[in-house]
Order: sequence, then C-alpha cells, then structure tokens
Amino acid sequence: MSATGTETESYTVIDPWTMEPLATDPRKREVYRYDPYMREGLMSFSRMEALGSVRDHTFVVLKPDAIAGRRCGLILDTLAEEGWHPVAATTVLFSPLLTRELWRYQFNAASKQRIAVVDHLLGSGRSLLVLLEDANRPAWLPASVRLTRAKGAADPTSAGRADLRTRIGRVNGLFNFMHTADDPADLIRETQLFSYQTGWAWCAPQLAAPALGDPARRATARAAVTAHLAGLESEIPAHDLDVTRSLARLAGGRGPWADLAVEAADRARIGDWLEALRRAPLPDGTARWDVLSVVTAWIECNEPGVTPFLPTGRADDWRTEGTYR
Repeated sequence: MSATGTETESYTVIDPWTMEPLATDPRKREVYRYDPYMREGLMSFSRMEALGSVRDHTFVVLKPDAIAGRRCGLILDTLAEEGWHPVAATTVLFSPLLTRELWRYQFNAASKQRIAVVDHLLGSGRSLLVLLEDANRPAWLPASVRLTRAKGAADPTSAGRADLRTRIGRVNGLFNFMHTADDPADLIRETQLFSYQTGWAWCAPQLAAPALGDPARRATARAAVTAHLAGLESEIPAHDLDVTRSLARLAGGRGPWADLAVEAADRARIGDWLEALRRAPLPDGTARWDVLSVVTAWIECNEPGVTPFLPTGRADDWRTEGTYR
C-alpha cells in the first residue's frame, strides 16, 4: 500500500535487489525483471536451494557442428585444462522457438542470411548440454563470466589466438561449436529454457548439493558425457567442415544441390543457395554438412550497424560492481 492508502501498481514480482548479484549491466538487470523465463528460473533454483551455486557453475552447449566436426573431446579436454570440469550432462534439440527465445535479446542484430541458415544448422541433430564446475575462478568472478571471457567472440575476425574457440579450431561465425551462459542471470534463465525439454533431474543434485572437486562426481559425469557423445556421433556423421572440399563433393553428385555447386560455386551467389534452402530440403548424411559448410562460410552473420539489444558484458565489470563477492 502507498502512503495515500492506494495500491502501487507493479508489472513484475522480481525486486531490483534480486538481480544485483546475477548481472552487472543495469539495463539487463531491469529487462530480466520482466522476463518470464528469468522469473521461472529463479523459482526453480530457489526450490532446489541452488541460488548459492550459480557463481561456481556454468554450462556449455556443444552444438551439432561440434559433433559433426568431432571437436567435443577436444573442447572438454581444453575446458578441463582451464579448470572447468563436467559434473552432469544431457542432450537438447534446438527448435526455431528455442533458438529465438535463448537469443531473444541478441537476435535483433542477426542478419537475414543468418536467420535463413541457423535453424538448418541447429536442427541438424541433438546438442550436448554439460553442467560445469569451475575449479579456478577468482572469488570475484563467476564461473559463467570467466568462461564467456575465455571463450572469445563468435566472429573469427574478432578472435584472439588464446580464445578457446580459436584453440579448438572454430571455422566461421556459425561453425563456432559452443554456446555458454554469459553470466549467472543467463545461467538461470537459459537452464530454465532448456528444462522444458530436459527437466531438472539431470542437474538438480549437483546444483542443490554442490561438492566442488569431488573426483567421484567428476568421474561419473565424464562417463555420462562419453555415453551421450557416442550416441550423438552415431547420429551425426563426421565431417571436415571445409567449404572447398564440400563444394567438390556436392559437384560430384546429382540433383539440385549438385547443380548449384557447379553453377553457383562463388560467394557472390550466396543468394541462390539461400533461395534453394527455402525451396528444397537439405540432403541427408554428409551431403547435408557439405551444404551447411558452404552457406555458413559465405553468409554475413550480423546486420551492419545493429547492436544486440543486450550485448555481452565485460568480465572486469565484476571487479567494480556492487555485487556480492
């Protein structure tokens, strides 16, 4: 009740102070107060009594391109070298809706070309979702933020040689192999989004009762990851993800994609390839990845001059913000 005795109108049940430990960007804190997945995620983590674990944990999604390119083992080994260890794993299948809701506040900057391709890529098979604990994080830096900083940009032109994506051989702006939560707020929101498909049993024990550094827990998780990977690699064929070799293989085949590889084997003809994506189904097996290798290599991923509504924050902001340490 207000001082005058009338009710104060509100459009959210999330108080501003709730968001302070979860994100440093004031705009993001405010926007997420009205986000339904953030609200449900906070409720889910509260029920599990897991809010206290969001600084020690994060996740990595190994996308279908990582599976086709057989990069998953290298990624997990590289993460472990840097202190991020699997403690639980499951699989998730991207739908067009999941993709747009996961990147709801960044997709405004996606190019029309990227929008035309992304569902074909992410829908090419199941992805591996791995919960990680961070053994090396400084007290001031959440696990999710440390991993986002180490991962590097999706765009190869903005990459550094020490970036994790560079070290694992990222190919182009869409064949970048992995997705991670930017910060604790995204860890909560995005895990909630995945939960509509995965449920919570796969990760709830680790989040609710963290036992950081427990070798038995890590061994159990690594075995689960290995089992999931075996299944995923049986579903998605190995591929070199090389545009030149992909064009040659397509040109040696038959049908509309073979014709396109012969008649439009030039980046300037990307419009013909995108039109073909709209008109014809992708081929099966390795030929599917031949087509994806061509189109992901030739598209522009972002609209010039358009900034994501909520861009990725800076890790150093966690040193100075008034968030809890």
